[in-house]
Amino acid sequence: MDIEKLMQTYPNLTDVHATQDEPLMIRAGGALKKLRETAGEDFFTALFTSYVNEDRMTAYKKEGALDTAFSLGNTRFRLHIYKSGGKPAAAIRVLPELSALPADPDKAFLDKLSALEHGLVLITGPSGSGKSTTLAHILLTAVAKRPCHIVTLEDPVEYVISSDKALVHQREIGEDTPSFAEGVIESLREDPDIIAVGEMRDAATIEAALTAAETGHLVFATLHTTRAKDACTRIIHAFPSTRENEIRSILSSCLQHVLTQRLCRPGKETFLMREILTNVPAVSHLIREGKDEQIPSYMEMGLQNMRTLKQAAYGLKNISEKDREKLLKTLE
Repeated sequence: MDIEKLMQTYPNLTDVHATQDEPLMIRAGGALKKLRETAGEDFFTALFTSYVNEDRMTAYKKEGALDTAFSLGNTRFRLHIYKSGGKPAAAIRVLPELSALPADPDKAFLDKLSALEHGLVLITGPSGSGKSTTLAHILLTAVAKRPCHIVTLEDPVEYVISSDKALVHQREIGEDTPSFAEGVIESLREDPDIIAVGEMRDAATIEAALTAAETGHLVFATLHTTRAKDACTRIIHAFPSTRENEIRSILSSCLQHVLTQRLCRPGKETFLMREILTNVPAVSHLIREGKDEQIPSYMEMGLQNMRTLKQAAYGLKNISEKDREKLLKTLE
């Protein structure tokens, strides 16, 4: 299989799916398509040989799955290899070139985030909602505008960030550091201005990120939540109930923003909807007092760039009313 040739044949290619001894499947323009070509044993041998290091191969043999990323020319790909029916299978995601993407509708706001000096900024959403892309946009803006030291913790490294003005260390879990939590703790000894956590998966990582933000660093992190208020609840519930008041106090003081986004395709076009929560004093009070359910009411007021997903849907441009109604129904 020639991925570069597939990209030329299908310009809107986003995913390639392969299972040994079965026909290849691709996703282009949001639709799955079966190809005549079959993924044989040699296809997977080439994948393992070219893109999987020894540590990840060991993990695959033990756990039955692995994640990594690779480059072909100027294009980056995320590779997930797993087992299905005792046979290897692979999901290859084409990572869009940031320069080729349409301008983010919230570009001015994202630029402001890149200029923050401290605190915690959460980027949340379901898988495939563009969280990594949004984070990469923010970090690229930061390195372009100011001399700073950025430490990222990723699994795997998806977008390569380079700069003549800034110092960037992109650390891959399993390759450069054992875990997200240990990577954050180690980064505190590396004189960082910005710490980017690819995913806050557990209490240890969340606590390390909160400590970093609380001690004066700017921390960006992603979470799998579908609403901004749920990000706060998710963080609180990661800890024993005996620590709830302590964690709420820390979060209420160091949180800056929560961006929750979805990529939706009601018709032929894909639309980005983004919910924004800003930790104004009233919101900080609600977090501290455990009144997370009241947060959306303040978001609806539209203060400090805040909005709900429903308001984001109403604000979409170049969308038919029929498609807008489809989007709104998904939010009910």
